[in-house]
Amino acid sequence: MENIPSDETIKEILEEDHAEIKNGGKKKSCLVRALILIILLIVIFFSFVYVQQYLLDLEAEAIVRAAQATTTLANEPLPKNNPVSDEAQPDILNSVEQPTPTPDLEIERTATVSTQLTSVAEFQKTVTSEP
Repeated sequence: MENIPSDETIKEILEEDHAEIKNGGKKKSCLVRALILIILLIVIFFSFVYVQQYLLDLEAEAIVRAAQATTTLANEPLPKNNPVSDEAQPDILNSVEQPTPTPDLEIERTATVSTQLTSVAEFQKTVTSEP
């Protein structure tokens, strides 16, 4: 009969141990989950900052290239398509209509886009009064 009470006490001790393990395990897993969530939020925040910095770098590079393109095209001298002067052969020049040179469409498109980008960048830099 002595074995019966000792068996019951052993069972009670084992049940208490299992209960402590279950409660302690939940606390640890909650802490681990919180740490993982915090680390994940930190990684997301820094990736957001990195992407924003990358986009700002691209925008700054576009502004610089647009300014360079417009200044280069503005300072470029006009090409001379007619090597013969007007004074040397006035009859030939007056009798034959000179075709107008076709402009390079890529240069015009580049100049247009660069001018638009420059104006957009200048507009974004303007400071407005807060309402």
